[in-house]
Amino acid sequence: MKKLLIYTLPLFLTINLSACTNNPQSQITQPTQKSQRVVTLTPLAADIIYNLDKTKLIGISNSRYTDTVAKSKFSNLPRVGKNTAINIEKIVALKPDLVVGAEGFHDKIITKLQELKIPTLVGNISSWQDLEDSTKQIAQQIGADPKPILDKYQSYTINIPNNGKTVLVLLRAQPTSSPNKNSWAGNLLEKFKYKNLAAELQGKSRIKGYITISQEKILEANPEKLFIIESANLNPNDFKQLPYWSKLKAVQNNQVYVFHHDGLITPTSIDTLEDVTKQLREVGTK
Repeated sequence: MKKLLIYTLPLFLTINLSACTNNPQSQITQPTQKSQRVVTLTPLAADIIYNLDKTKLIGISNSRYTDTVAKSKFSNLPRVGKNTAINIEKIVALKPDLVVGAEGFHDKIITKLQELKIPTLVGNISSWQDLEDSTKQIAQQIGADPKPILDKYQSYTINIPNNGKTVLVLLRAQPTSSPNKNSWAGNLLEKFKYKNLAAELQGKSRIKGYITISQEKILEANPEKLFIIESANLNPNDFKQLPYWSKLKAVQNNQVYVFHHDGLITPTSIDTLEDVTKQLREVGTK
């Protein structure tokens, strides 16, 4: 995403935060008021605000991270729905002065909230720089110091081995998709010095960071390492049933690694960022 804009309207403040990798911090217009009552529609935003100043967090969406992984942290907070199934009435009842959502995912919900004159912050994180920029902007909006979190981010990206190994990340067995350089996963692979064989590939999907990749393309690429994704809906064992699987060099050399969707595909919390960067570093030495 190329632009980061903040609009101040007569009766309410709307902040449109688009993930950006090359937008100077000096171009950002400073908001006039700090938010005190924040509802988040993504687990990452909830976790960032919890770590910045948890007293500002008054409502969150349902997610694997907030409801299961870190249940004890968020158990007392009201839920306003899951994914795109967000309950507007529940948000309104909480009387927030800021709602944080994801661009391209919560667009319809954000539009409705804006019509109700509820301030919104909308972001799309597709790179490490976007992550840092978003954290700074959230911190700025709630009047908190982002440095402790930014220092954590920095600690996650030190001592990266210069491995240069070729890799493909595969999501679901059929049809198979893979992240290119315009995705969070693609940016992470580059940051951790892997050679993503799908980096320059482009597809026709509206999600520009991912391309559908055929069996022939996978065999042709024949990467040194394969990263396959697991989640509640993705079973890594499904790949073993594919007829071409045993022909791949990474399979033959036992260089197939399972990564969770929450981390490599989507950054869902500060903890999952630590986990995925640790795994990427360790796999790079093998």
